[in-house]
Amino acid sequence: MTTVEFLASLKSSGIKIWIEDEQLRYRAPKGVMTSNLKQELMERKIEIITFIKQAKDAIGDKTLGNDVVPQKNVECEKPSQIELWPSLAEFFVYDDFLYYVLTNDQRRNDSYKVAINRLVKDKVVVDIGTGKDAILARFCAEANARKVYAIEMSEKFYNSAKACIEKLGLSDKITLILGDATKVNLPELADVCVSEIVGSIGGVEGAAVILNNARRLLKEDGVMIPSRSVNKIAGVSLPNEFLQNPHFTEIPAYYTRKIFEQVGYPFDLRLCLRHFSKSSIISTSSIFEDLNFAGIVEPEYSHKGNLTILKDSRLDGFVVWLNLHTIEGEVIDVLEHEYCWLPVYLPVFSPGIQVYEGDKIEIICSSWLCDNNLNPDYQIEGTVIKKTGEEIPFKYHSYHYKQLFKQTPFYEKVFSQYAVDSQISNSIVTAAH
Repeated sequence: MTTVEFLASLKSSGIKIWIEDEQLRYRAPKGVMTSNLKQELMERKIEIITFIKQAKDAIGDKTLGNDVVPQKNVECEKPSQIELWPSLAEFFVYDDFLYYVLTNDQRRNDSYKVAINRLVKDKVVVDIGTGKDAILARFCAEANARKVYAIEMSEKFYNSAKACIEKLGLSDKITLILGDATKVNLPELADVCVSEIVGSIGGVEGAAVILNNARRLLKEDGVMIPSRSVNKIAGVSLPNEFLQNPHFTEIPAYYTRKIFEQVGYPFDLRLCLRHFSKSSIISTSSIFEDLNFAGIVEPEYSHKGNLTILKDSRLDGFVVWLNLHTIEGEVIDVLEHEYCWLPVYLPVFSPGIQVYEGDKIEIICSSWLCDNNLNPDYQIEGTVIKKTGEEIPFKYHSYHYKQLFKQTPFYEKVFSQYAVDSQISNSIVTAAH
């Protein structure tokens, strides 16, 4: 049983865990903490304390909003080492921890509030994918929307959202609807559609398809929040210590396993970088993806771009990062601050190639829907053109869930300590780091 699973089992039994003065503390209902369970808790004390500190750092907060991880404050230094995470938004692996990260991303919330406060007063709003906390629907109610229809596909999170709304006394303002947003209908057309179904690459969660469909729920002059999702791309040179041993720490490894279990097989999933430094960028930037929600969005595209190397360095691949426009003039740039969205790493060159200031990179960025007709696959191809005249062509695919595993040297390193069995439930063994 992993640390996450063990802590989840404690939570289900009503046991609360926290750190106080560097000591592990617990509070349990009478008769629940058996001698065997207490013994296991003590044996796993170090790993639990380590996990709790990682979890607190992972959300950039000093307290967590569930009953598993800490109820007390503990200071821990922000690690400088780049941390590898799977791209989470495109899979159904959200739980209390991940929803807490979303709900308590204050900078994200503030940017959404700017748009909501300008657009929803006295209006009818539809919230696509409201989630367990119905956070955007609540912002709309607070901004004096006349009515909010909040749609949630998961029955579990629908029930959580319903309990939250009832507790806050917002049932008269917010009507919850259980169902698929592409299939449900509303009692009336809405003036505003608000959603947060963009991933670290804006389209990975199916935003183009879902929000195109959502237009049938809007009046002819209805508007979208966010208004636009733009992803930029640039060349990167990453630290040697990261490239020599790229791996998932325990929390991202846990979610990687959950993704593999959900899909049914291990595969080379999209990778994100936490604690990424802008100093690793070695080129100018170009547009990777541009989804303008003001009108119908084309989910499949191919366009050209050009990058220029800014300093002599090693080119390891490309970083793709989100600029989310909640409304004109209000932009969330995930490289300016750390948000719940992380920059995506495309490990095109492994090993990296030497480049020099003034070298050029011609790229073609393409996207097409995978076989589920919702989530996109991506491709980047092009040529590194050196000032010497040497040309190095490349092509790289980033698939949603195609059954390809350890297909590049970088992914071989990432998954070098994972073993694959015929039974997916037992197929992934997470190495301790």
